[in-house]
Formats: sequence, C-alpha cells, structure tokens
Amino acid sequence: MKDSELEDLRRQVAYYKKLSDEVAGQNIRSDAQLSLLKRKLDQKQNGFTILSALHDVFGQQIYEKEFFTNTLELINTTLKMDKTLVVWQCQDEPTAFEQKWMMGYTKEESQKITGKKVKFHQEDQALTKPFLFNQKSAPNPISAQIRAEFLLQFFIAIPIRVQGSIEGWMISSRDREAWPFYPPLDEGDMDTLVAIGGFIEAGLANSSLYASLEKANRELEAYNHELEKRVAERTKDLRIRNQELSREKKRSEDLLLNILPKETADELKKNGFAKARLQENATVMFTDFVNFTKFSSQISSEDLVAELDHCFRHFDRITTKYGLEKIKTIGDAHMSACGVTGEGGTAADVIKAGLEIRDFIEEYRKEKPENLREYFRIRVGINSGPVVAGVVGLKKFSFDIWGDTVNTAARMEQGSAAGKVNVSHSTYSICRDEFEFEPRGEIAAKNKGEILMYFVERKS
Repeated sequence: MKDSELEDLRRQVAYYKKLSDEVAGQNIRSDAQLSLLKRKLDQKQNGFTILSALHDVFGQQIYEKEFFTNTLELINTTLKMDKTLVVWQCQDEPTAFEQKWMMGYTKEESQKITGKKVKFHQEDQALTKPFLFNQKSAPNPISAQIRAEFLLQFFIAIPIRVQGSIEGWMISSRDREAWPFYPPLDEGDMDTLVAIGGFIEAGLANSSLYASLEKANRELEAYNHELEKRVAERTKDLRIRNQELSREKKRSEDLLLNILPKETADELKKNGFAKARLQENATVMFTDFVNFTKFSSQISSEDLVAELDHCFRHFDRITTKYGLEKIKTIGDAHMSACGVTGEGGTAADVIKAGLEIRDFIEEYRKEKPENLREYFRIRVGINSGPVVAGVVGLKKFSFDIWGDTVNTAARMEQGSAAGKVNVSHSTYSICRDEFEFEPRGEIAAKNKGEILMYFVERKS
C-alpha cells in the first residue's frame, strides 16, 4: 500500500474515531440527563415517551421544521403543557432571542408574539441555566418580560446549546396551576425538559452524523433495559409504600368511623360532603348526672374529667352493643340515638341501653366514698320521632341531629328522676308491650307545656 493511501486511511480512521467519540460523549450526556427523570415515576414515564420518540429520529436525517414541530407537539400532549416555543438567537442582535417555532398558540396570539424579542439577562449577566416560574416564584424582570412578550403564565425555560454556546431557548408553559388536574410546575418537570433539551441538542449536533448513531441506538436500547430494571425496582418501592399508605388509610377511615356513622362517612369520602337527611323513625336518648355542678366543685378538674371519661366509655360500649349511634357529649350529658342513619337499633334497643346505663351507674356509685355517692346518680330521657341528621360546616366534622324530637328527648331527661329512665308517649306507644311502664301523667316541660311522661323498667 502506498504511503499516500495509508495516510488517507489514517485520516479516515481518525475522522470516524472523532465521530465515535462525539457520539459517545453525547450518549454520556444523555445518560446523565435521563437519570434526572428517576425522581418522579410519572414524570419519568412521560419523559421516556418523548425521549423514545426523539430517539427514533436519530437514525435518519433531521429536518429542523418537522423535528421541532413534532417535538413541541409531543411535549404539549405528553407533559400536558398549553404552549411551547423555541426562541433563537437574533442574527442582527446576538444578545436577543426571538420566536422561531411554537405550538399551542392561536392564530391571533401567534401574530402578537411574532417579532418580539427577549434578552435572557439578569443583573447584566447572561442566563445560562434552566429556570422555572410557577405560583410560588418571586417576580423578576426576565420572567415578567417572557410572560408579557410571549403571552405565557407559568413556564420552564431550557437553554439549547450548539457546539457549546447557547443558540436558543425552549420555553414550555401552562396557563393555570391548580390541583389535581393542573399541578404546579416543579423541579421534576424541569428535569424532564432538561433531558428533552439535551436530546434536541443531540439531534441538532448530529443531524449530519445520523449514520453513525447506530451504536448510540444500541447503547440507548441497553439503557432502556436498565431503566426498566430501575423502574421495576422503583415500582417495588412504590408497592411497599402503597401498602404503608393503605394501612394509614385504614387507620384514617377507622378514625373517621369513630366520629361519623358509616353511611355518612362513605358519602363524605365519595362526594366531599354529606347531605343532611330527614329520618322519620328515630329514637333519641339523653343522660345527665344529678348535681354535677356541685360535684365538680368537690374534686380536681383532672379527677372530674377522668370520672367522666370512665363513665362515657362504658356508655359508648353499651350504646354500641344495642346498635345506637353516639351523637355527642355536652359537659356531663351523653346523647345517642337510633334510626338516624337508616339502620341500627330500635326504640326498644334505646330503652334497653338506657336501663343498662342506669344500672351501671347504680353499681359504680357503690364503689365510691359515702360522701360522693350522691353525685353518681343519673337521669335518662328518651323520645321517638322524626329528626334531621347530617354533617354541617367545613372543619372538625361532627355528626348531629336536629328537630323537635331532640328537644323533647332533652325535656324527658330534665323531667326524669335520679336512677330513672323517663320516656315520652311516642316511645311508650312503640314499646308498650315490651316493658313495664309507670304512667306519670302530664308534667310541665320547658317551652313544651304539659306532656305525658312514663317511667320504664324491664318486665319482671
């Protein structure tokens, strides 16, 4: 072989080695950019969709207009952006950039931004790094200029380098930021666009080297497998996390069911609110300690609360046993009911619960010192009728009931006697054959006039 031919061959080898090094270097940068997508799985998957599409054009000649049109459309549809544009360095003013490609603008908007220029400078320093502007960002001159000149709201700007110098910027934006459908732009979105920007740079830098990218394609394929492996690992981590979240969700639901009836809690979770409903066949029970005010002055506040807690815990167990729904406690009063959610106990169950609560207190008072026993007496009042039941307000949800039936039940408790369960005529009418009743006649009740009342006991 002649020396000239050998020298020519060496030059070709050196040339293709240089091309290979450039491709390898570009692949290294692509790998680094892709690694940023691992922060958030959704962003990573969306980014991977775009990168895969861009990867497909690397093995063929690239036409800039078609390449950028397809890329910007892919960004808007996959990343749920409203507008994306690429601004390029002005020929007559190297420090300024003007619109070259855009996607998502109306015809009228396109006309407005044509010819508009922006200088990517801040405090007389040229910007060289990606940056974002969202709801939390502090206003600054460059962001204000970009928003005004290019009709954007919230955006991410990514520099595009050609042979090491910034020749353009890709700006992708959303018109609004509001959970859950328009999540605020964040670092994860910027990482995705940085990776896409890297691929755009690679596409521009290698438009004349498409034949040499077969090696890059094979390496990217291997990287895809590695990415899938890492995604699988991440998926496993997410599955474990989801299991933890499921446990936390169950704990939260259990807590919610301690506050609200199941039917109301389910409606609240499904709709975000629970509609108040008329329940025609409710039975309401009030209990109240006798001489509670005097009792509260005899012992410390801590001991008083401890006594109430002990008693109310037993009341809750008893009412739950008979299918009643605890409504609330007010001071030393305990309120519960059945028939307020369309299911649960009956009027007879309420009477049974009231008698058992009375019996519990009668036994519990025997454990107390002689001087305190007089305070451990309880009055119980029960009434049946229609109520409105539901949840009101926005915070600190609590299930409650309203109506004249509730007021009358309170009057039954006030008209009762220590150690007695006092019921109204409506409750008596429902349960007359199931218990022994002692008619008390018509007794004056506050704001009610005189109403029929009955003491009730179990049948002997």
